[in-house]
Amino acid sequence: MDIVINKDSYYIPTKWAEVSLGKYMDFMANYEEEATETQKEIVLLSAFTGVPLEKLEQIKKQSLDKAVAEISKLFETPANKDLNLIVEIDGVEYGLHPNLSELKLKEFVDLDMKLEGGWEAMDEVMAILYRPVTDKKKGKYNIEDYDYRTASKRALLFKDNLSIDTVNGAAAFFLTIGIDYIQITQAYSKTMKNRAARRKASRQMKNSLMKNMGGTE
Repeated sequence: MDIVINKDSYYIPTKWAEVSLGKYMDFMANYEEEATETQKEIVLLSAFTGVPLEKLEQIKKQSLDKAVAEISKLFETPANKDLNLIVEIDGVEYGLHPNLSELKLKEFVDLDMKLEGGWEAMDEVMAILYRPVTDKKKGKYNIEDYDYRTASKRALLFKDNLSIDTVNGAAAFFLTIGIDYIQITQAYSKTMKNRAARRKASRQMKNSLMKNMGGTE
């Protein structure tokens, strides 16, 4: 389904695979518990469809309600829980660190710092964990060494091209090694409506990494 405003058409995603990490980060950054229900709906639609806020403020309430009803179905659908060890973007394969127990000090320190940022730094977290695959053999693979400069560039790429399905799959993986991680589909519920809860979730992920540094091999 599309939402049409002033002859411009914007696609309303119907599954989490169609929601980029950047769109979800935008939603989390602009969502405010103190806002009115209509303001919350406008923020949600703007983040997930790319419609500028000023445009959404001009549409009819009936059209807004119809679009919100459609996009709200997403939050009734469980996000992916399967870990994607390798994702491909523009012909390049990026692999999750194959053995987290072998994280070097620099990448661990950077990961620790980025996790403190919660959703605001999730693109950078994923850029540390997922890196270009250098070789694959018999079901195993290696990734390039960590470099914060290339990781920063990769974070920008991931923001636009990595889906929430992949992010949630990684979160579900950390859950299996002992982390009580809050699923993204709960973000529209009370537990994720304030920054304190999001900081708590990031601390839980960080503590899990510290206590359960198991590999994926």
